[in-house]
Amino acid sequence: MTNVNWKNELSQAVTETAELYRILELPIDQDYWPVSEEYPLFVPRPFIGNMVKGCPNDPLLLQVLPRQEELIAVDGFSRDPLHELSELSNNSSCCVLKKYAGRALLLVSNDCGIHCRFCFRRFFPKINSFRKNYFGKRYSDKNDSDQHHSDHFNTLLEPIRSDHTIEEVILSGGDPLLLDDSELEQLLYYIVKIPHVKRIRIHSRLPIVLPNRLTPKLINILSYPFPLYVVLHVNHPNELSDDFLVRREELSVPVVLSQTVLLKGINDHPDVLYQLFDRLITHRIIPYYLHQLDRVNGAAHFEVPTGRGCRLMEQLRQRLPGYAIPRYVREIPGMLNKQEILRDKD
Repeated sequence: MTNVNWKNELSQAVTETAELYRILELPIDQDYWPVSEEYPLFVPRPFIGNMVKGCPNDPLLLQVLPRQEELIAVDGFSRDPLHELSELSNNSSCCVLKKYAGRALLLVSNDCGIHCRFCFRRFFPKINSFRKNYFGKRYSDKNDSDQHHSDHFNTLLEPIRSDHTIEEVILSGGDPLLLDDSELEQLLYYIVKIPHVKRIRIHSRLPIVLPNRLTPKLINILSYPFPLYVVLHVNHPNELSDDFLVRREELSVPVVLSQTVLLKGINDHPDVLYQLFDRLITHRIIPYYLHQLDRVNGAAHFEVPTGRGCRLMEQLRQRLPGYAIPRYVREIPGMLNKQEILRDKD
């Protein structure tokens, strides 16, 4: 395993459309120039390395490339499709979401390692995340005692500590693996100390877009003797690079799952989804969810009708073993669980 610094790779991410086109040997197309300063282009070079040069419709490119279609207002699409911002605004910690019974989402970072154009949190403001409230203070104030750091951390975790119905903590964001290894280790330490928390789940796209994020220390941290689940966000078989798969074999965390967003022109074909899920289970990654697109402004051109989604699921059931078939779901604000899509309602 090479020891390339993932932070250096992140700092060298491409943020200009012209530069991305140059790397991919594509002619400049004005329709693809950045359309939003609020959510600019941001894609790491290792992820670009998985794209096919000279192909303007490469499925990985289309996930990250700003397009003029993002400016089109579409009925039913909004800036906050899951109504999460209203809950955060009423939450004194500004980083804990209690959406489902027994579980709490902990938004540990504002940032992501890649800007996917269909992200349902693409319009989130720079809320007070754990990284800002705790880690930023910790590394800037060298005179504070360890006890002060502990007290501060416990204060931030109070919404979880005080709610004894919470049995599972889900690290989300942004991307929680943008925390340093030492930061993540401390966070896990304090969560594990909460008596009623039985499980921890980490949702991340970073190991897919930056395989070097799976450092030896992180792999060791994720082997912590506590029920811990890692859920990777992967949408296309071409995202499963050899670099990632080598590092996945070093990861001994008991359960690795995946989640995928159904995206028009990217993975809405039975062969593509078959290849993705088949490759995942071959490498001991269990497909967990296939998400219907969350209807965020600027993403309408990615939406696949649920009727087509149901037909795709039926085709996959005919080709894959049951444990390789994810649940096809959508999230509806206010519901206490994700809603499984079982039949064509369109």
